[in-house]
Amino acid sequence: MKKTLVLFNMIFAVTTVIAQPIGMDHEKMERKREKIEAIKAAYITEALDLSVEESQQFWPVYNELHKKELALRKNQHREIQSLDGDKSEKDIEVLIYALADIRINLEQLRKSYVDDFIIVLGAKKTAKLMKVEMEFGRKMMEQMKRSERPQHGEKHNKPDGRRPR
Repeated sequence: MKKTLVLFNMIFAVTTVIAQPIGMDHEKMERKREKIEAIKAAYITEALDLSVEESQQFWPVYNELHKKELALRKNQHREIQSLDGDKSEKDIEVLIYALADIRINLEQLRKSYVDDFIIVLGAKKTAKLMKVEMEFGRKMMEQMKRSERPQHGEKHNKPDGRRPR
């Protein structure tokens, strides 16, 4: 029960961190991303019940993987942004294949770290890590959806800021 309460509080904190106004500057977004990562680290540590020794071995490997994933995701974001604008069919086709390659590279990168995680955590905890990461992402999305819904008696504003009539 105590673990569930702690995990719920962490997820609630993530929602608070994510609820951000449009147009937030890069520095503020980076601080919010760091807060989310700290919450995720606590969530993973708690869910995997990592010992001190496991944590000392696990986190450098996990952080290395995360840093490489982040670089690929930034590249993916740039490619997606470049889809905007007046591009030829051929240019769009090239970008689509580049995006597909990035997705493949992300999965290959994660796969390349499986042995490292098994050495540090063992197969059971490595499998649990995969499950816990998915759960964290799912719970974050659920919390974000809940935070976007109007509270009892509130109405959604239209994109231009006006209330529906």
